Amino acid sequence: MRLFTTLLLSLLPSLILAAGKYPSPLPTPKTEILNIEIQTCSKACLKEYLQKGQIFSFLANVNKNNTNEELLTNAKSLSMELEIASIPYFLDIQKSALIQIALLFPKKTIGRYSISSTNVILSYLFNRNQPFNFEVFDSKSESLEDLENTINTITAKGYKQIIAILTYVGANNINHLKTQIPIYIPSVHSSQITEPLMPNIIYGGISYEKQIEKLSALNPNSTKVISFYDEGYIGSQMNEYVLKYNLGTIYSNAFNPKSATTFPKEIKTIQPLLKDSKIFLNTPITHSSIILSQITYNDIKINGIYSTQINYNPSLLSITQEKDRNNMYIANSIAKSDSLLVEEAKLLNADLEYDWINYSTAYGIEYFYLQNIPNAKAYFKEAIKNNQVEYKIDILTPKNNRFVPINYEY
Repeated sequence: MRLFTTLLLSLLPSLILAAGKYPSPLPTPKTEILNIEIQTCSKACLKEYLQKGQIFSFLANVNKNNTNEELLTNAKSLSMELEIASIPYFLDIQKSALIQIALLFPKKTIGRYSISSTNVILSYLFNRNQPFNFEVFDSKSESLEDLENTINTITAKGYKQIIAILTYVGANNINHLKTQIPIYIPSVHSSQITEPLMPNIIYGGISYEKQIEKLSALNPNSTKVISFYDEGYIGSQMNEYVLKYNLGTIYSNAFNPKSATTFPKEIKTIQPLLKDSKIFLNTPITHSSIILSQITYNDIKINGIYSTQINYNPSLLSITQEKDRNNMYIANSIAKSDSLLVEEAKLLNADLEYDWINYSTAYGIEYFYLQNIPNAKAYFKEAIKNNQVEYKIDILTPKNNRFVPINYEY
C-alpha cells in the first residue's frame, strides 16, 4: 500500500494563550499532506483511492500529470471539507504562480473609475500576499481599433488576464474581437451585449431589470405607478423595466439638471398623479433628494418609494431628512465582503461596501486569482452563469443612519 504522511501540529491551550493573558506569537495549527512515495500514481490509481475511501492517499498523490477536471474538483472539495492547508499539487501550483493581470480602461469615458479600480485591484493583491505583475493601460477611447491595439499591447507584454472598465459601447466592441485572453468587464451586464457572447469574456454588471422586478413585487395592491429616471442610456433602460413590470404606470419623466430647478413648480401640476402612488426613483442621489424633499414639503401621501442600486449610498442618509425617506425601499446587490479586505481597500480610498463597480472589480480580480491558485480561500460567494456574475438582491429601507433589510422573500 502506498504511504502518506499527515503532519498535524496541536498546541496546548496554555501555549495558545501564553501567560494566560496574551496571545502566543506561535502560528495556529495547520494540516498539511506530504507525499513521500517514490512510485507514480495514475488516474486509475487515484480513482481507486477515492472508491476505497482512502482520501489522504488520494490527496497526497494528485499531481499535474495524473489529474483531470473531475479529480481536481474532488481534491478541492476534500481539502476544503477537511480544512487541509495544502497538498503537494496545490503547493507546486502556488510556488510557480505569478499573477499577471492588466487593467484596461478608456480614461476619457471612465476616468473617474481609473484610480478607484486600480486601488481595488492592488488592495486585493496585497491582501493575498502573492507575487504579481499588474499594469494599467489606457485605451484612449472605446473604438474597436483602440481596444484591439491596447489588447495586443497587453498580450505582447505577457499579461494573461484583463479587467476592462468599459461602458456598454466598449463592451459591445470588445465582444467583436476574436481574442483568446480572458477578459472580465465589471461595469456592464451581459444583457447589454447585442451579439452572441464570446466565451472568454465575463460580465460583472448588476441587473437593474432583476432589481426592478423584485421591487415591483412589493406592495402589489398599489397599481398607480410613477417613474422618475436619469437621462441617458442606463436611465432609459431602467424606465423601460419599470414600464415592463408595472402596467399601471401613469407618468414617467426623465430628470436632468434643468428639471432640478423647475421641479418645485412642476410638482404642483402633477400632485394629483403622485397621490397614493408607487414612485420609482431611479435618479442620482442629488436629484433624488430634491424629489423626496418636494414630496414631503407638499405633504403628498404616497404608497411607497422604490429605487435600484443607484441610491444605495450613505450620502442619501446625510442629504435627506428621515421623513423624506419614509416608506422607501432600495434594491442592493453588494454583499458583505471579507472585513480585512474591506478595511485595506479603504486605506487606498476604494469603497467595497457601497460602490458596486468597485465591488464587481474585486470579484473579478478574485475570479482570476482563484484560476491561478485554486486552493485559496474565496472571499466572494457569487457564481457565474452564462458568462454573467449572478448577484443576490436584498431589499433595504433607509432608517436613521443605516440601511435596514426588510423581511421579504423573493
